[in-house]
Amino acid sequence: MRGTNERNESVTYIKDCIDNDIPKLKDAVRVEAQDKEEAEIEIIRNISEEVKKLHNKVEGDKKSREETEEAMLEMLKDMIAKMKNEIEMERKERESTQETLLGLLETTCSKLSIANIDK
Repeated sequence: MRGTNERNESVTYIKDCIDNDIPKLKDAVRVEAQDKEEAEIEIIRNISEEVKKLHNKVEGDKKSREETEEAMLEMLKDMIAKMKNEIEMERKERESTQETLLGLLETTCSKLSIANIDK
């Protein structure tokens, strides 16, 4: 009887474990799975936010670079236009000076020629 009694107690203990502990373990596993899923969702959300921030930063840097390049190109165009104008003004001034000198030279040659003829 003692053996049967111990056996019945063991069976009762095992049945209690199965009835009580296994559902608790199932609930714990389910809660752990939910927590894991929530943590994964949070990680994905954080990564997405960081990727958006990086994307916005890259786009901002790209736009800033493009604006700087455009400003530099405009500045170079203005410098080239000013240089062309200065070169043109210098050329006209040189041509005018050459014409004046040529006129003086012609006048001087003419006067010399007349002076040599009069001699």
